[in-house]
Amino acid sequence: MEPAELFLEALDRRARPFAAGARATFEANKELCSWLLNPLARWAEAAYGETVLDNAACGYARYCIGVAQSQKVYERAGRYTPEGMPEIMSGVYEDEGYAVPYMWAAILIYALWPSMVKHIAMFRDEFLRRLARNASVLELAAGHGVLSLLAAEERPDIRIEGVDISPPAVAVANRLLAVSGHGGRVSFEIKDVLKTDGPGTNGKYQGIISAMLAEHLSDPGPLFKVISRRISQDGIVFFSTAIESPQRDHVFEYNQESQPLQMAEAAGLRVTRLVSDAGTAPPGSRFLPRATAMILRSR
Repeated sequence: MEPAELFLEALDRRARPFAAGARATFEANKELCSWLLNPLARWAEAAYGETVLDNAACGYARYCIGVAQSQKVYERAGRYTPEGMPEIMSGVYEDEGYAVPYMWAAILIYALWPSMVKHIAMFRDEFLRRLARNASVLELAAGHGVLSLLAAEERPDIRIEGVDISPPAVAVANRLLAVSGHGGRVSFEIKDVLKTDGPGTNGKYQGIISAMLAEHLSDPGPLFKVISRRISQDGIVFFSTAIESPQRDHVFEYNQESQPLQMAEAAGLRVTRLVSDAGTAPPGSRFLPRATAMILRSR
């Protein structure tokens, strides 16, 4: 049995209402999902022990329930209804009890949600495999760090720096890093992503990852400016965001795929590829949750 299957068995035990749908997505995209989940299972067990799989499944179930509840509120209110940023900071990003299960769910959805699978295909095939030789890569809001670690697994020649504002998230990333075998080429630190291009940070990167970050900011405009300033002329960017998909810490509401595209263009970036897939919404819903990913280049 492949290590990836261990996550599915944990979902059968701890997240039964969501297990069948997750398994169907996995089976329909087995090679791609295994590319993500096989190393993740090895790293997770090595870092946290066998109980981590059940903990991840519980986090995934909690996440799915929270998303469904948020969508119902969204339908009634007609707009995002986030908490204030200070409350989000203390209640989500700085609360280890909330942040760690959230981190597991935030990576599992890539392999287990139909709306997210194409993101991994784009990340691997159109970003990682097209990076320049010996590229220097920056991941903004690295969270659990798994995308950076997958990048290092796929490309033994590149170096990656990951930053995130959440201490519990960076702790998870560093714990996985310690067992991944990539400690010499990957690093994670606590830092505000919007302050990664201040004085003394004039270096350019051949690759930048900004995955599911923009919707967490009150104004994503400065994020695109940071990306534009830090990407090299021949570099590439993997960017993704949520459209009409509310969550407790989703602050900025995108309603159309053209909105992040236009923000990217206004910051001096060019969109060369875009995918957007929908989740499920009850019949008659006003909003359709989607996940959008783009490949960006400097203009």
